[in-house]
Amino acid sequence: MMVDLQMEYAVLEAGERYPMLVDSGGMPDFYASLFISVDMRPKSQASTLEKVLSTLKHLRRWEAFHGRNLVDEFHEGRLLEQQDLYSLRDHCKLDSEAFDNWVAQTQRVNAGDLVNVASFNRHQPPSILSVSSNHCAIRIAYISQYLKFLAETVMRIRTDYVALRPQIDRMVENFRNLTPRGRNNKRNSGAYRTPPRSVLETYLSIAKPGSIDNPFKKPGRQLRHYIMMRLQFEAGLRSGEVLGLWLEDIEYGTESNVHVVRRHHDRNDPRIRQAVAKTEPRTLPIANDLAKLIHQYVIEVRSQIPEAQHHPLIFVSHASNGRGKPISAKAIMQEMGLVISTRPDTFAGLTRHQLRHGFTLELKEHLDSLGIANEAQHPIVQYALGHANPDSQEAYTHIHNQKRARKMLREINRRRHSNAQKNSSSKTDSGNDA
Repeated sequence: MMVDLQMEYAVLEAGERYPMLVDSGGMPDFYASLFISVDMRPKSQASTLEKVLSTLKHLRRWEAFHGRNLVDEFHEGRLLEQQDLYSLRDHCKLDSEAFDNWVAQTQRVNAGDLVNVASFNRHQPPSILSVSSNHCAIRIAYISQYLKFLAETVMRIRTDYVALRPQIDRMVENFRNLTPRGRNNKRNSGAYRTPPRSVLETYLSIAKPGSIDNPFKKPGRQLRHYIMMRLQFEAGLRSGEVLGLWLEDIEYGTESNVHVVRRHHDRNDPRIRQAVAKTEPRTLPIANDLAKLIHQYVIEVRSQIPEAQHHPLIFVSHASNGRGKPISAKAIMQEMGLVISTRPDTFAGLTRHQLRHGFTLELKEHLDSLGIANEAQHPIVQYALGHANPDSQEAYTHIHNQKRARKMLREINRRRHSNAQKNSSSKTDSGNDA
């Protein structure tokens, strides 16, 4: 019932991170590895491969739950029927971790306990175990691609393979047609909402070193967290870009800068799972006081950790477990949770990515104040955010566009009200003259 597969990562000689699904004995899953190597690896980054393998593990959950083995079925010439595709579509809607917990719970139920047994329906997991329609659609896309690869690979040795090819294509197309149509827009999710500037400034005031409300006791940890949050809010860096900064990426001087560099699969990066820049390389100015704080962290904190001298990344762990290693995204999320806990109502739903959205909103408002036309703002915002596609900024500027629309509508309403008052006054004066 439970799937005996875990994600592991190999670092190849050239520095490439190669994720794999392996069983408890460390043996890679053959067809998943073949699919990744042949179809996905030449055109995808490691982060994409991780998502694909996570989806394939979710497919194996479906096979295990229903007692199926697609390799054997395809080898025998049996393809998925429409009812199978509906079942698989519904499975793609389920949250993986919650589904595993639910399966484990059903297995622990005492068969003699009729009350507990009656509370579970093996064939219909609870509806609350669900993911977003976006997530479901991505799973269906990856599984569709894998089903085509698996069926063609396994069935190629059959004498009737040529006749089966159209049937394979129909199976894949029928499954793709089950993709949710009402996909959620990213900007409606919590990660893409832009909180008021006052919320972000309050966060930074609490995280500032020496703040009485700062939840971190050690000065080095206070300094590190404060710098990382300011880089996201004042330079618009993604969290992965902050985690991937090298010592050489900070330019100190009368005009200080931070350089965002793409270093996928770099051999000098000791992390198995890299936090790398997803955006275009760019150079962004930073405040001189922020540059001085970074220099202070490097000289007074980082340099005092011997283990940190073996790699070029700026921000390192200060904990005894993993001391000196590049700090992880999980650790930063936990730190942010500590700051949020100091003002749970004020910071409800706040995420690291929203700091980048706050940066974009402030940039757009400043460009407006300079009288720069909206069309002329697009390449400026595109460069600042590092987007290769100009359409990518739409999710970031959506809040700004809403604010502009509301402002214009208020102006229209005031004009209407003013005109109505003038017309009313004019009619009154005409009546008095009569």
